[in-house]
Amino acid sequence: MTDFAIKTYSLRTLKRKFDSKVFAIPEIQRSYVWNKDSICKLMDSIFRNYPIGIALVWDVPPSKAMSIRPNSKTIVPPFNKKRASAELIIDGQQRLSTLYGILKGLSSKEEAGSKINFSEIFFDCRRESEKRFVFNRSYDENTKGFVRLTDLINNRPSELNKQLTLKKWELEQVQLCYEAFHSYKFYVLSFKGFDFEDVREIFIRVNSAGMTITRADNLFALATNVNLRDHLLETRRGLQYGFNNISIDSMQNAIALIYGAERIGGSGFKSFLKSIEDTNAAEKNFLRKWKSIEYGYTQAVDFLVSQFHIKTLKDLPSQNIFSMLAFFFAENGKRANPLQIKQIKKWFWYTCCAERYSGRGFNKNIPIDIKFFKLLCNEASVNYEVTAKVNVYDFLRADYRINSGPTAAYYLMLFNKKPLYLHNGHEILLHNVSSVSNRKDRHHIFPSALLTRNSVNEKWANSITNICFLESDENQSIGSSHPKNYLLKYKGQRHFSKVMNSHLLNVSKNSPLWMNDVKIGFVNFINLRGKAIITEIEKLAGVEIFEKFEYIKRI
Repeated sequence: MTDFAIKTYSLRTLKRKFDSKVFAIPEIQRSYVWNKDSICKLMDSIFRNYPIGIALVWDVPPSKAMSIRPNSKTIVPPFNKKRASAELIIDGQQRLSTLYGILKGLSSKEEAGSKINFSEIFFDCRRESEKRFVFNRSYDENTKGFVRLTDLINNRPSELNKQLTLKKWELEQVQLCYEAFHSYKFYVLSFKGFDFEDVREIFIRVNSAGMTITRADNLFALATNVNLRDHLLETRRGLQYGFNNISIDSMQNAIALIYGAERIGGSGFKSFLKSIEDTNAAEKNFLRKWKSIEYGYTQAVDFLVSQFHIKTLKDLPSQNIFSMLAFFFAENGKRANPLQIKQIKKWFWYTCCAERYSGRGFNKNIPIDIKFFKLLCNEASVNYEVTAKVNVYDFLRADYRINSGPTAAYYLMLFNKKPLYLHNGHEILLHNVSSVSNRKDRHHIFPSALLTRNSVNEKWANSITNICFLESDENQSIGSSHPKNYLLKYKGQRHFSKVMNSHLLNVSKNSPLWMNDVKIGFVNFINLRGKAIITEIEKLAGVEIFEKFEYIKRI
């Protein structure tokens, strides 16, 4: 028999329930995902007495709570097993976790997925301020007009005034905020009855009808019996070079492929879920497979770093590339041999330059690549084939400001060239730079303002062909000068030619960079450098990727 009841709690009562460890968060729930803006909006809603929604909890005996694997890696503390009942949060975890974090002034909790330091949120006492709640790590108890929210809601205004010696206008607003929080009514819909399968379905339906549930959360809800969330999050935390922020979706995609999926997407997980059911949902059976899955993830990262100079996650052209490589290494069970590396390089550069994992081609290309990697794992005599060559002009015209396969491929090619600083000929620090002046900037070789004044097509002006890396200080000093002018002071240095070659720039006597006529010089430059870019990428790929390059007469 089922029983429903809407309960009303004050902040003080809610705090007592937190302290009594009544709440539990089931494994089907996602990690803490709210950002600072979401937290500030929730606080503002409470302050203004706006409705914030109703939480949904399942009231069950502790024995039943334990059987559904409560999640201990959460902001809200694990429930007390000695209590007569536990309240499992089915919906509203983000709001309740936020309230607990602020009540306790918690710092970041990585295992719960939270990077938030809740003690850094302050109440702005100025009535005219548009945002009354702000995060600021530099504020403290001496910051005029701002009061730490954790202190404000945990101390009566009179007590807080003794500690902080508030101005009259500050005290008035603190009193207003304190009363708003402590008079606010928090609503919880509590229900009893049902079995776990019913509650899991309730979770999916409730989240799908309100705040969109991600495919990752849906799969976690269906695969709690193998503790999939914990395995994935723990492995992701250990990935290097920023890959600890890779999307859970891309990691799940690799799992689906390993379990026999023929495409990436929701339907691809059917084989994985069926396998879990066929093995009676025993985690020990999944753990045998998990070792190879985890190996696939770590080897994929190492391969991307060592072979393609992808030193940060943002340099990765597509997260589906990570999924495919993780699938390959999990199936291969060892590092790639020289023959495999050769074929993977062809696939990688062609996939990036042709944008094979975006748009309409995605669903067609993924199954083709799955077959390719399966053959490659079996060390069959497989040769990756470029089926349709890339339009060279579309590639060279790619906008340097837009994240796309062509722009990513171009920058990775430049990384591989190890570009040098203009002023001293040393290698540019491309990653993990401490000094702002050493930061790499994407620099227009022919400055955009110069080209605009000479009526050059904006698309070509902002194309990757007209971009190279410069340190921030060098870039700022150039402005809109003609290349022949800003390069003049470096021209006599011994390292000048070497530096220019590292950026794929021709500085011979007849180079377009020295031409007085900007428009003609730029057309010649695009042709000369465009051909060099295409040649360099095909050299890295070890295969012809592009259509034949024909001289561009006008742009």
